Amino acid sequence: MAVLQTTVWRIRPGKTPDFVANIAAAKKIVTRLGAEARLLTQAVGTNAPCSIFIIQTADWKAFGDLQTKMAADSEWQGFFQKVVATNQNPAADLIGTGLSVEVPLG
Repeated sequence: MAVLQTTVWRIRPGKTPDFVANIAAAKKIVTRLGAEARLLTQAVGTNAPCSIFIIQTADWKAFGDLQTKMAADSEWQGFFQKVVATNQNPAADLIGTGLSVEVPLG
C-alpha cells in the first residue's frame, strides 16, 4: 500500500515561477532516489488557495529506504538547506505536512 508524504504550501505573491522551479528540482531529486512526486493546486477547501507537494513510495519499506537515501544525499541536503532551512526570501510558506497510507478498498 502506498505511503504519501505531503507538504502544503501557500505561494507568496509574485513567486509562482520560483516555487514551481523549486518543486521541479525537488521532484528530480526524489525521483532519482526512487520515489514518485507530483504537485497539486488546491483551489477550493480549508487551506485554499495552496499547493500540495506529494512524495509517494510503494510501501513502508520503500518510505524508510527513501528517508535513509535523502539523509545521505548531498544534492537533497543542499537543496533543503538552500530552499527550505535557510532561505530568507522563500517562494512559499509551509502551512501543513502529512504522512498518509493508502487503504485498499478491495
